[in-house]
Amino acid sequence: MKIVFSNRAKRDLIDTVKYISKDKPKAAQNWADRIKQSIEKLADYPSLERIVPEFSDKSIREIIKGQYRIVYKIDLESDTIAILTVHHSKKPLV
Repeated sequence: MKIVFSNRAKRDLIDTVKYISKDKPKAAQNWADRIKQSIEKLADYPSLERIVPEFSDKSIREIIKGQYRIVYKIDLESDTIAILTVHHSKKPLV
């Protein structure tokens, strides 16, 4: 499956890396690498992760990485996974 990023997800990633790198540049790079690896696995196993509890839609799922939720939508018709947001778990999703 092809993986695409929403503008929001791109912004989320950039903002989080900038925030972490203020104090810990190496930690920011490590965080970004771990997020990237998790997202890349979705191409082969898109339905492996859990359904987002705030939605009752089997196509909207999430990966939990530390304090972050990587929310994505599976579109079987277009063979695409859309990364919707990379969201800190302490903030409400909706």
